[in-house]
Amino acid sequence: KTFFVLILLMYLVILLGNGVLILVTARDPRLHTPMYFFLGNLSFLDICYTTSSVPLILDSFLTPRKTIPFSACAVQMFLSFAMGATECVLLGMMAFDRYVAICDPLRYPVVMSKAAYVPMAAGSWAAGGTTAMVQTSLAVRLPFCGDNVINHFACEILAVLRLACADISINVISMAVGNVIFLGVPVLCIFVSYVFIIATILRIPSAEGRQKAFSTCSAHLTVVVVFYGTILFMYGKPKSKDPLGADKQDLSDKLTSLFYGVVTPMLNPIIYSLRNKDVKAAVRNLRDYQMEKDNHTSPVLGFILLGLSTNPRLEKPFFVLILLMYLVILLGNGVLILVTILDPRLHTPMYFFLGNLSFLDICYTTSSVPLVLDGFMNHQETISFSACAVQMFLSFATGATECVLLGMMAFDRYVAICDPLRYPMVMSKAAYVPMAASSWAIGSIASVVHTSLTIQLPFCGDNVINHFACEILAVLRLACVDISINVISMGVTNVIFLGVPVLFISVSYVFIIATILRIPSAEGRKKAFSTCSAHLTVVMIFYGTLFFMYAKPKSKESQGTEEEELSDKLIPLFYGVVTPMLNPIIYSLRNKDVKAAVRNLGSQKCFS
Repeated sequence: KTFFVLILLMYLVILLGNGVLILVTARDPRLHTPMYFFLGNLSFLDICYTTSSVPLILDSFLTPRKTIPFSACAVQMFLSFAMGATECVLLGMMAFDRYVAICDPLRYPVVMSKAAYVPMAAGSWAAGGTTAMVQTSLAVRLPFCGDNVINHFACEILAVLRLACADISINVISMAVGNVIFLGVPVLCIFVSYVFIIATILRIPSAEGRQKAFSTCSAHLTVVVVFYGTILFMYGKPKSKDPLGADKQDLSDKLTSLFYGVVTPMLNPIIYSLRNKDVKAAVRNLRDYQMEKDNHTSPVLGFILLGLSTNPRLEKPFFVLILLMYLVILLGNGVLILVTILDPRLHTPMYFFLGNLSFLDICYTTSSVPLVLDGFMNHQETISFSACAVQMFLSFATGATECVLLGMMAFDRYVAICDPLRYPMVMSKAAYVPMAASSWAIGSIASVVHTSLTIQLPFCGDNVINHFACEILAVLRLACVDISINVISMGVTNVIFLGVPVLFISVSYVFIIATILRIPSAEGRKKAFSTCSAHLTVVMIFYGTLFFMYAKPKSKESQGTEEEELSDKLIPLFYGVVTPMLNPIIYSLRNKDVKAAVRNLGSQKCFS
């Protein structure tokens, strides 16, 4: 009961303190700098981590025995490891920010521009999420013995590993590698940064100047000492060999983990608010700033989507056509998802990827098609700024995810045809589930970056988007300022999400075709090619549409402007509706397993 009250009070302080920090860093223009952007990420990270474990800990204090499902335990392991690893990298990024600010202040605005520090923060989250996915996948695949009692407050990964019946040497090695990467490397980066920072501060002639320079990094240094000190003690302390001290050591392990999970996130906002004049001033002026913002700003309330209002004769035929296509998309992809889940014969990597592809197509079309249909009926559709931002995020995220996912599917086909004996080992569940999850994560991260860069732009005129939906390129045309950063980032993304997967798919199919041609019998070649023909057809349609949509040359003739604008709108519509509609048709027509699963599903429905 004592710990219940104590942890509850700490959790409330964490929510309040970190919530206020996020609020002031978002609202106060004076805090729109790299250091406070990283600080906002740190606060959000602390809230996520504690919320994933503290409610369960509080519940365990009130009940003598707490049961947690295996899936919930896996999620908790993933979140705790991801947040911890992300915070390690983030603190290293913050040390680099302080190094540039103090040691090279003239170049600070260039080195730590928004185009640099936003991807740095996103990279921290991506790195933490990736390593957590690997560690959690390795842990959940283990067999567990006994009554599965975890001697801990929550599903801490080391406590779970102690229950394994099998050899955990791979887990131990991967944890050691993770410790080197996410503890050793950031600590080394922070240490080297502060060596240069201290050397630079000591060269400042005046005592007041030295004090002012050191005050800009003292809060970060304090947080680093508390955070890394706790982690190094928790994971690096030697284990007792005396059996009499086992109980004390277990208690020590649990309390140290609790300190890291609750006390450290509680201290972070206190340290930054007590030792930072800008944060204290921002907290005091939060109400005044909000009043000033309300009086002097006129935010974008929404956009008008023209759709086919300039070609009204096309609206009704397109309404019927797009509605029918959308229904086919929901039915076809829904059936594919259903059969890949229910039919045990389709519990393979290829069909797992196919289920992800179908779910992705449903998400993409549902985020835009209802609005497009409404626009055909109302001639000009109005969409709020926030809804437009969400639509931009979803369309870009699903498109980027599909690019990566098709590359993963090509690798799956390569292993299946070129190295069939090792296929069960290479494409095990511990491999293909993280591959699919990383596709979603990478696509989402790229979309967050592009959407963030777009929505922070000022927009001119009447905010009319000459498009069916909030397509990111159409929105960028309304910006009042230079969009070179957006254009460059789009170019880089095209290389990563178009060029790299296409190159990967091309190389995979070169090896696949070479292997197929070496098969002596015509029937064997036909059978081998049939296993990848559906994927190859989908790849050609998907990438062909994308390349034509974004890489086609622009017309220089003024007479062709209207036709080009109509073409620019209809091509994304083809990509957004026709391609998701064709995917399940291609896979069902060209795949015997899927057709058999659909027939069996109908039979089960009839005789159940």
